Amino acid sequence: MKRLLPKSLIGQLLTLVAITLAIAQTINIILLYQGAQNQKTIEASAAAVARITGEIERINERGFRERRYRRDGSLRIRRNRPNVTTQSAIEAGQERLPSVEDRAARAFDNMGVTLLALEIARVDSLPTKMTDSVIGMGRERQRMRSVGYGRKPNKINGFIIMSAQVGEGRWLNIASVIRDRNPRLIRTLLLQTAVIYLILLIPLIWLGRYISRPLKALTNGAKNFKPGASEPIEETGPPDTKQLIAAFNDMNGRVGAMLDEKDVMLGAIGHDLRTPLAALRVRVESVEDDDERERMIAGIDDMDRTLDDILSLARLGRSKEAAEQTDISALIETVADEFTDMGEDVSFSRSGRITANIRATLIRRALRNLIGNAVKYGKQAVIAVDKSDDKLLIHVDDAGKGLPDDQIEAMFEPFARAEASRNRATGGSGLGLTLARAIARDHGGDVLLKNREEGGLRATLILK
Repeated sequence: MKRLLPKSLIGQLLTLVAITLAIAQTINIILLYQGAQNQKTIEASAAAVARITGEIERINERGFRERRYRRDGSLRIRRNRPNVTTQSAIEAGQERLPSVEDRAARAFDNMGVTLLALEIARVDSLPTKMTDSVIGMGRERQRMRSVGYGRKPNKINGFIIMSAQVGEGRWLNIASVIRDRNPRLIRTLLLQTAVIYLILLIPLIWLGRYISRPLKALTNGAKNFKPGASEPIEETGPPDTKQLIAAFNDMNGRVGAMLDEKDVMLGAIGHDLRTPLAALRVRVESVEDDDERERMIAGIDDMDRTLDDILSLARLGRSKEAAEQTDISALIETVADEFTDMGEDVSFSRSGRITANIRATLIRRALRNLIGNAVKYGKQAVIAVDKSDDKLLIHVDDAGKGLPDDQIEAMFEPFARAEASRNRATGGSGLGLTLARAIARDHGGDVLLKNREEGGLRATLILK
């Protein structure tokens, strides 16, 4: 069901209104149709009441004449007039209409007609005994012909039979036609529904677009949000939406100001730490013991690299380097050659020119971190490039022992290392994978680690 629902705000709004309106109109159509059907029955019963009332007045003037004969002795049939029987014409099993009976009884009372009993029933087909005592059969056709209409009369939907007891053992019985006097009712109601849909939905479409357009701009602004670098979004739409966009722009400004302060602070920290490190290194050069001097210099270099990693990670996302189309294969070859020149076992088989829109300096640093981990912990690095849909995958495989599956994700935490001794000789600062993943995600990608079936670990740099 969720798959069928629109994903946009305006689509869901229009769908909700359309469904609600459809339910309301369906109920309205059912009620109107039932009311029309009841009205047809009431009209038929009113005609029967009038006919029986007229017959009772005639009886009061002339008395009962159950049979009338012509001069030739044949029976004269009183068509369209009530017949007289000793019992009600309503048979067992026929559909009685209590509400219509009550209404008809009140009508007789209002006209001063007193009845001993009154029964009314509805039938789909006219009983044979009522064939000559039915009203409404030919009147419609005669009326339309008299004014020049050629179409057929309205369809007959059934009959009501009214039996009124006017005396002991004397019943007046008349049948009345129930005609469909609104043959176009359903079409009219459907047309009405269509008009209501147009009148209601067109303004809603305009309102939805009026609301959704600035929200869409806000969504795109949030997706492409770069602290301090994003342009303010135009404040349009309803007052609530304008306030939301204004709050977002204000937040963007505050975040940018905070990051500017952070950059100033990091710059000051970097300067304040590197200056004494540089002075310390100058002093270390005067140490006479060569082994001790080298160890001290290595410690200072490690501190400098760690400081550089921390500052790079903190400033990520604020790089001033613009992204540009870069030959990925050439970039990998350059980094691989750096390790090869240092005697490391690094190999890369170039399969052709592959370009991507990246910030080359950052991606080069991420590759150095991944390859450095591979040669440090896995003794070698085999690099391969794969392209899948809109993603570029750079695989770095090593020949080490791999990692326990439950520790792989933890390796991306800052200062986490597979070698737990924290010995500088066996590991770095623990920021390499953290920085590589941050760089990849800044490019819309990621870094994944996976144990290889043949042994070793595969680090995959994903770029989009």
